[in-house]
Amino acid sequence: MREPVQIVEIDVDVCSLTYGSAPCTAVLGTTGVRKCFNMYRHCQDTENFAQSTLTLRFAQPRLTMPRDEVYFPCLESASPRSASVNIGGADPRLDALGRRATVTVRLRDFPYHDRLTDPYQAERISGTAQTDEGGYNPQDRGTFFAKLRARWPYYAGRPMRVVEGYIDGGTLTEERTRHFVITDWAMDDAGGVTIDGKDVLDLADNKKAVCPRQSSGVLAADIAADATSATLTPAGIGDSEYPASGKVVIGSEIAAFTRSGDLLTLTARGTDGTNAASHSAEDAVQLCFEVDRVRIDEVVRELLEDYAGISSAFIPISDWQAEVSRWAPSMRLKTIIPKPTGVARLVGELAPLGVSIWWDEVAQEIRLKTIRPPDGDTVFNVTDDNAIKGARVEDRDEDRLTRVAFYTAMIDPTRSETDPGNYRRQRLLIDLEAESAIAYGSSRVRNVFCRWLNQGADALVRIAGRRMLGRLSDAPQHYVLTLDAKDGDITLTDILEVSSRAFTDETGRPETQLLQVVALEDDRSGHDFRVTAQSYRQRGRLFYIAPNDAPEYDAATDEQRAAYGFLVDETAGEFADGTPAYEMI
Repeated sequence: MREPVQIVEIDVDVCSLTYGSAPCTAVLGTTGVRKCFNMYRHCQDTENFAQSTLTLRFAQPRLTMPRDEVYFPCLESASPRSASVNIGGADPRLDALGRRATVTVRLRDFPYHDRLTDPYQAERISGTAQTDEGGYNPQDRGTFFAKLRARWPYYAGRPMRVVEGYIDGGTLTEERTRHFVITDWAMDDAGGVTIDGKDVLDLADNKKAVCPRQSSGVLAADIAADATSATLTPAGIGDSEYPASGKVVIGSEIAAFTRSGDLLTLTARGTDGTNAASHSAEDAVQLCFEVDRVRIDEVVRELLEDYAGISSAFIPISDWQAEVSRWAPSMRLKTIIPKPTGVARLVGELAPLGVSIWWDEVAQEIRLKTIRPPDGDTVFNVTDDNAIKGARVEDRDEDRLTRVAFYTAMIDPTRSETDPGNYRRQRLLIDLEAESAIAYGSSRVRNVFCRWLNQGADALVRIAGRRMLGRLSDAPQHYVLTLDAKDGDITLTDILEVSSRAFTDETGRPETQLLQVVALEDDRSGHDFRVTAQSYRQRGRLFYIAPNDAPEYDAATDEQRAAYGFLVDETAGEFADGTPAYEMI
């Protein structure tokens, strides 16, 4: 019989070595009064700790369990909540990276004999694993989760998965696996255990990951404003924390260097708009993060993978490269970040340039998409007859924009990045029609302080600004749809073609809307789910340059007309079928 099952998996850090066996140098009675539990907290030879993984699996109590692994029947519930995406960082109520997918796992603690979690369990009983007491039975001491937390307090940020599938004849068939990292762990005196988790983008949280990393080196002695060298201290810090060349910030001065050991040769003083100055011994020497005309996809990858520590398995870089090559090939970034700054903040600063980054819980990957027209995307047809169980629309006039002011070419990177006076260039893009008295009759401005375009990049600013105005010059509309669970393949940023009596044109006739999904929420009944989508609105018809063998407009398919641009007589302003002309972005 095929039965549904939900399983929670937690990856615990353990040591693969055997206590007292080389290379482990621990000696019972000398380095400790009892053998460790092969976890770092009580390790007696930390230099040789050989990290490995023990996966613990928990399921709800049942008569049949999968036969392949050990499953603890103590799971009471696991309640995941889906992520949301902030398209182009346009929603001021959300972080630029959207809302994290979360899960709350509730378990019941229990006495445990430690056979799986303690490699020296039999020796605890015989007494040969400790010198401070005789043998004891681990099952008589404490409970499973109480002992686990005491041995492994470093659970924050470690992987946790919620597996949903079926058991058929003792075999587990996985349908969906959602990945999280552990954020909190609570226990009560009645044996209840609650473990919370967030999706892997939580590793980029500003409190957990910074770029550049904090440097430990300081000046060993005073240096003058014209000095060409400096020595770092403590001894050996150069080799452990500083590359062979790069830039550092000392006080409010940025300097270029090459390095040998702890000796920095200062090849240029007072760079990047800063001034050379004298500095005192013990002044911090902070390594800078610099990119020079690097593509936006590579910068995001470096921030998430190299600085937030997110596994490359969650970053489909080939997909990112294809997206950027097609829709933003000229989006190359130039900046220098002189002080440690939260990774989430830095990635979020890129959103106004027209990119969205979110966690795709279906594909279990971090996605990157530019603001663009539909281009090969699957379009889900959703109507009152085939899927919609409920619908409402919300106008968000407070998010409407008529002006975008872009500030670029930062003067001094060590000063505030949100000070308009710290930029050489300001480009103001205005939707005059939207501001006219017959339309909205007022202006709404958004200031974008962009330290990532220190080369100026006026063409990129115009593109990003026009795309932002194209989506937000009218009040953004959010559509909240309750759909049948059979349409559960829909995921974030998917495109919906919606026709409903709830949304009509000026004559009262149902009007087909093209929407983009920004949030998902499962209904607790399991029969429905809720989708929040925003209008896929752009001023004008946007397009991609068509291949040479494309037909003329009248002979083109609907897919070709949606993706490619076609020329029309400028005096007509529209095609023979009444559709408007395309607009080049």
